[in-house]
Amino acid sequence: MYATCSQGHQHWGPVGAAGGLIIAPTPTGPQVLLTLRSAQVHQGGTWSVPGGAIDAGDADDHAAACREIHEELGLDVSTLPVLGRHRFECGGWTYVTVILGATDPTPLVASGWETDQVTWFTLDRVDDLATSGRLHPSFARSWPELRRLVAL
Repeated sequence: MYATCSQGHQHWGPVGAAGGLIIAPTPTGPQVLLTLRSAQVHQGGTWSVPGGAIDAGDADDHAAACREIHEELGLDVSTLPVLGRHRFECGGWTYVTVILGATDPTPLVASGWETDQVTWFTLDRVDDLATSGRLHPSFARSWPELRRLVAL
């Protein structure tokens, strides 16, 4: 279900949304896990974090992000350490990105209809995706701050 914010933009999730930016260390620097959104979802064909609408049964943004990651990737990430949070706001609508720490960039396969591909990216490669317009528009607006948070 879509919500229209006070700026007239349509967002998925009437009470907001949440997702998880999973980060893993490598010898050449951190990598982040992104998903290529399928054509059947809002802003399909763009790269973003696994995530979606907050449900009434979600205890908080962390629970919502973990549920969405499990739905889209089949992963239980509820025990990964929370390294931070980022709130993206647009006209009264909010998306919370929960930053989760993984031990390594384990190869993954998309498991749900919402996701076409799952890939680990270097921070510079995500910058390239942002420049080329291949990131989900809201994620692209959040990326500079998220990049700063995960590059520490």
